[in-house]
Order: sequence, then structure tokens, then C-alpha cells
Amino acid sequence: MTEIAASVLNADRTKWKEWLPQLEKAEVDRIQFDIMDNKYVPNTGVPKEFISELRPHTKIFFETHLMVEKPEDYIREFAKMGSQLIIFHVETTDDPLKIIKKIKAAGCQVGIAINNRTPAQKIFPYLKKVDLALVMGVEAGFGGQQFNNSALNKILLLKDQIYDDALQCAVEIDGGINAQNAKTAIENGADVLVAGTAIFGSPKGISQAVEELRRGK
Repeated sequence: MTEIAASVLNADRTKWKEWLPQLEKAEVDRIQFDIMDNKYVPNTGVPKEFISELRPHTKIFFETHLMVEKPEDYIREFAKMGSQLIIFHVETTDDPLKIIKKIKAAGCQVGIAINNRTPAQKIFPYLKKVDLALVMGVEAGFGGQQFNNSALNKILLLKDQIYDDALQCAVEIDGGINAQNAKTAIENGADVLVAGTAIFGSPKGISQAVEELRRGK
């Protein structure tokens, strides 16, 4: 079944004691922390301390999405804070293998991401080395954007490559995902859906929002 990752980028961090139990009740599979440096993307994202603040209070899987220049400078710190999967953007390094090795050495799973304008083929050579490939459905750096349908073809291309090479690599779609387009993303092969506004901003509440995303309706 498709996994759901709740992005806390735009969640009210002062009310985490209210929404964290709701995420657990909804059986959210992952919590995603968007870390930005105001350089690679013009935003500052989630305060890094928020990861270590939440970590003692839940067993939900933590993934950290690094939207930063020089991701290698952040890896050890976030691993110590409790991140279990660290995702870096292929556009931010000339040596992706170096970053992959460093994340693994820190004891974390590895994710590699492509931004909106980057072709899927850019990360084909690294799929056998990583646990997850992240496709941005919007331009990295901002929540609440409209989904770009070109991401669907990237998912298909990645899934075909993973299947052809018999790899164990999940494909995650991040950005603009909501109850209306979740089904299409799942049909195109997405293994993990990242959603923020669709979960925390839903008038139906967190539990129902997560269930609708998971079922793609």
C-alpha cells in the first residue's frame, strides 16, 4: 500500500502536541522535515531543532529533505537528531556518490531528489545505491504550490528503470499532492506521497485527509 509522509513545513509547530498524536492515530508512515538554507532555495524551511524536539515523542519514521547547498555539511548533525532517511538534491553536488556514502556512514537510509526542471535520467546511475528517489511535483522551496503534471512521467521513467534493473528503491512524490491528484500519482507508480497542506489544512481533519490520500480519492 502507498505510504504517506506528512510534511511539517507549514504545520503550526507550536501545536505539535495536538497534531502529532493525530498523525499517529492516522497511521502516517513518515514525517518529512524540509531543511532549507536560503541559498539553494529562497526560504529557511523547518528549524533543525524541531527534529530533535519531536523525536522522543513518536516512533514515526523521520525523513529529512535537504534543500541546501553543500548537503554533506548537514548529514552527521541530522543523523544525530534522529533522522532515519536523509534526502539530498542531485543538483546540489558534483559528486552524488560522495554524499550517498556519507549518509550511509552516518547510519541513515539515502534518498536522492530531482527538482522540477531536472530530468529523471539524471539520477538513473544512482538508483542502485539509494533507498528512495524523490520527484518534486512543484519547484522546491515553497509549500502550497499547484502540482506540475510533468512529474508523473518522471515517476513512470524511474519505476521502469527500477523494475528493469530489479532494484529495491522506492519512488516518492513531493509537492502539490492532494486528494484530487493522489490517485493519479499512485497509478503512475508513486510508492510514497508527501503532503503538507492537504493534511494539516484539510477541513476534514488529519485522519480523514490521510485516509483519502492513501486510497487515492
